[in-house]
Amino acid sequence: MRQTLITILIILYSVVSPQLFAQTHWRTFDHKNGYTIQLPSYFSTGLLVAGGTLQWYDNTKDKEIEITVETFGNSSLGNLMGEFDSEQSTFTKVSYRVLKPSWYVISGESEQGISYMKTILKNGVLYHLRITYPPTQKLLMDTWIPKIAASFK
Repeated sequence: MRQTLITILIILYSVVSPQLFAQTHWRTFDHKNGYTIQLPSYFSTGLLVAGGTLQWYDNTKDKEIEITVETFGNSSLGNLMGEFDSEQSTFTKVSYRVLKPSWYVISGESEQGISYMKTILKNGVLYHLRITYPPTQKLLMDTWIPKIAASFK
């Protein structure tokens, strides 16, 4: 019985782990609005809407994973703190939140699925990174989000 369980776990790991860690090619996007972000190589720059302030990134492998960056100019530390308070109400459940002097992160559940938001204040501009995905993609996104978030500058 124990040997059967070990064999099943090894097979399951060999099937799941390549999917989780196979993504090794990343692409850097230097946006004209003043931020940089790294995403898996099969993402591309999508629509730029809302007067050029909301950038969508298209995903050719999984349309359920949505990534956007929204830009707001003429901002301050007060705006950052206000946005931190306001954005929490868009989540149905907040799992994690942290506010620092020039950035914040909020993650949890929303009507769209699981949501992650990182906002940075740089040179008087707020940049909002939003990532939403279904619960079925949680394991994959748990490996991606740290790299994406660290690259968002």
